[in-house]
Amino acid sequence: MAFIHAVVLGIIQGVAELFPISSAAHTLLLSYLFGWQLPSLPFVVMLHLGTFLAVLVYFARDYGRLIAGFFTGFGDAFRQPFERLALLIIAGTIPLAIVGKVFEKFFDRLFAMPVFAAAFLLVTGLVLFAVERLRQRDLKAEQLSFGKAVLIGLSQVGGLVPGGSRSGFSIAGGMLAGMSREEAARFSFLLAGPAIVGASAFEIRRIVHPHAEAVGQHNIALLGVAPEPLAVIATGFVVAFLCGLFAIRFFMRYVDRHRLTPFAVYCWIFGGACLAIIALRGHAAAP
Repeated sequence: MAFIHAVVLGIIQGVAELFPISSAAHTLLLSYLFGWQLPSLPFVVMLHLGTFLAVLVYFARDYGRLIAGFFTGFGDAFRQPFERLALLIIAGTIPLAIVGKVFEKFFDRLFAMPVFAAAFLLVTGLVLFAVERLRQRDLKAEQLSFGKAVLIGLSQVGGLVPGGSRSGFSIAGGMLAGMSREEAARFSFLLAGPAIVGASAFEIRRIVHPHAEAVGQHNIALLGVAPEPLAVIATGFVVAFLCGLFAIRFFMRYVDRHRLTPFAVYCWIFGGACLAIIALRGHAAAP
């Protein structure tokens, strides 16, 4: 893999993972359009860890209070806002972990289908567009019921599908639960830390304990291929981290005053254009 390829994938991961536009869809579809070979699994793990570090740095104060709140909550019956929020984050993370593990092979098969990624981008756009038609409310994340936190966690499952955006679906879920756009985005990013770490753990497990049949494609990586040179992997990691920081800073300021509709339109344009190109290529290849 050339350094320019690593930079492009780092930008895609850092921006599209944290914007509601699906990083997996962009990696799959751009690789298909330009004829790129998918990266190795170790490279993808480091891209994920780069975006996780960006989330951790930006929300360092929040995560510090959440961790402290989890432990102090045992002696305080979880009455304080950050003590309760820590439990809500856990409640919102569990559904994604369970569904991701149980249906892992099913999602793997979907990631081998660029046409599905392009089509599901249209669904992501529809969700973002529809949720903006709701009346804005001002429920704080700490005030969520545990049932609503679980439902928001379930909404993240949409991000396990190529073309689905974890952040987009969880923000939509938060707004449906009664939070403002900005508060739903904050809760989504706090959920992003455990989600990205969980995804990386699944991928590391594949590296440490590869199965005999693990020779094809797994999500946005190729299994059983030698990892890229260390300098290339480091380049992707740094780019993903820096772009992730920019994406979070920009997005949190953006949602304070603006709708998600432009992201919906982008998903429709990019997904529709990719569907058209896939159809034309398929028609040209037909006898």
